[in-house]
Amino acid sequence: MAKTCYMCDSKRTSYEHVPPKCLFPEQKDLPDGVDLRKDLITVPSCDVHNSKKSEDDEYILYVLLMNISNNDVAKNHFLTKLMRAIERNPSLFNKFIRRREPVVAHDTVRDEFQETMAVQIDYKRFCSSMEHMARALHFHHFKRKWSGSVSVYPDFLLSMHPVSARKTNEKIEKMAKAASFMFDGIECHGKNPDVFEYQVADGSNGVDKSMRLHFFGGARVTLFFNKQG
Repeated sequence: MAKTCYMCDSKRTSYEHVPPKCLFPEQKDLPDGVDLRKDLITVPSCDVHNSKKSEDDEYILYVLLMNISNNDVAKNHFLTKLMRAIERNPSLFNKFIRRREPVVAHDTVRDEFQETMAVQIDYKRFCSSMEHMARALHFHHFKRKWSGSVSVYPDFLLSMHPVSARKTNEKIEKMAKAASFMFDGIECHGKNPDVFEYQVADGSNGVDKSMRLHFFGGARVTLFFNKQG
């Protein structure tokens, strides 16, 4: 049993859920007999990294649940847990959607067009949270800390910039297709796939390992664990 934090050499003082526990619906929000909190992943953490991560947990939940191609579990989670969170602290959600604009989105999974809104998120904050998650999953999967850098590529976040959006989104689409090809047929890990599962692949060209994270069936993030110097 590890005695130090998954992120640093400080003493372990608690265990941290990866992904955050708030992503997994509570029993009271699910039909009888359905359990989406089976064998959740935890890693040893110090107070600093656990508290720092917990500050972003609700923000990450907002970002992930706003994805239009999510499954029905995510939609129900939005209408139950997230709505309760909004009622408790409406200022946080209002701040989250402050910079928004109406759009017509194409749900490529269902081949449907829907009127919705695009929200500008704190991209650096999101990627930083995903990097912490990557290091925690690396520790969980390989039983060792990762001290090198991690590159984060979400394929469900699109640019709305009036000048560069098309070029940026084309790159995102190419990366998403390449990742889907790379991880095709590779085993998925996680006891609650309707909420979260992940894949692991060997790297190449300066990459030690790669991971593909799947949230709510529609939000995917590709991670590259880059070899050191």
